[in-house]
Amino acid sequence: MKVKLGAYGILRGYLGESEPGQETEVAPDKSIRQIIAELGIPDGMVMIASVNDQQQNLDYIPKAGDDIKLIPPISGG
Repeated sequence: MKVKLGAYGILRGYLGESEPGQETEVAPDKSIRQIIAELGIPDGMVMIASVNDQQQNLDYIPKAGDDIKLIPPISGG
């Protein structure tokens, strides 16, 4: 099934994308947590998962057409 998957900050490198958000094929029964693991993103690197502009738990199972955004921990000084 196709979803739109975007990552920000340091996470962008795991998707190899030039712009946040790209159509991606994922298995229909995979949670966001499982998708993150398949992408090789280490545990704890995703602070927020947004689906269709609403924060979701990493155990959420996306539906076809969902717009998923992965956001790393925010730091600054």
